[in-house]
Amino acid sequence: MYENNYLQSLLLLAGLLLLPVTAIAVPGAVHDVHRLPANDEFQDTIENRCTICHTRGRVDKALGQEEDLDVLLQRMIERGAIISERDRNVLGTFWGSPLKAEEPSSPPTE
Repeated sequence: MYENNYLQSLLLLAGLLLLPVTAIAVPGAVHDVHRLPANDEFQDTIENRCTICHTRGRVDKALGQEEDLDVLLQRMIERGAIISERDRNVLGTFWGSPLKAEEPSSPPTE
């Protein structure tokens, strides 16, 4: 009787310990790399600013296709979007490449 309870408890414990591992390894499960805990400021910018005009899916698609952020931002500005310097910096940092506008400009030629 006690042996059966011990075995059940052991199996339950093993199942609970392995549950997170199986959730990660489930084929076809959606694991959104853009929603990791370390990029909360990026997520806030996306949710509060970008989704005013776009669905989150459209933004995630652009991220997944590694669209050029400068080109996207310029297109949005031409269509009337107001993008603050803070938004540009946050998006540029977490988009995967620094903004080209932040590169030092070449010295003027005489």
